[in-house]
Amino acid sequence: MNKPPIDLQPKNLASIFRGLYVRVASRVGVDPSYVSRVARGERKSEEVEAVLEEETRKIISRLAKKSKSNHNGSPGRSVNHNGSCRSSENRRGVRSAMRSSQN
Repeated sequence: MNKPPIDLQPKNLASIFRGLYVRVASRVGVDPSYVSRVARGERKSEEVEAVLEEETRKIISRLAKKSKSNHNGSPGRSVNHNGSCRSSENRRGVRSAMRSSQN
C-alpha cells in the first residue's frame, strides 16, 4: 500500500516553516535575525541551536502525523515524482507496453 506524499513543494514548506525564527527568537529572547544567522552558521549559540532543533522536530512530527492521517489505504493511488496522481490503469498500461517492447 502506497502512502500519499506530504505536499513538500516550496510554497507549502514556506507556510509550514513560517514563523520558525520568530518562535525561536521569542523563546530565547533574541532578535529573529540573530536566529537566522545562527541557523546559517554565521553565529554560534547553543541555546538557539537547541530551540531551533526542538521546533524543527515539532514541525517534522506534525508532518509525519499529517501523512499518516491522510492515508486512505485505497489501492491504485500512487504518485509521480512531481506529486501528481497517476491511476492504476496508467501504470498497467506502461508495464504492458514495456513487456511487449521487450519481446
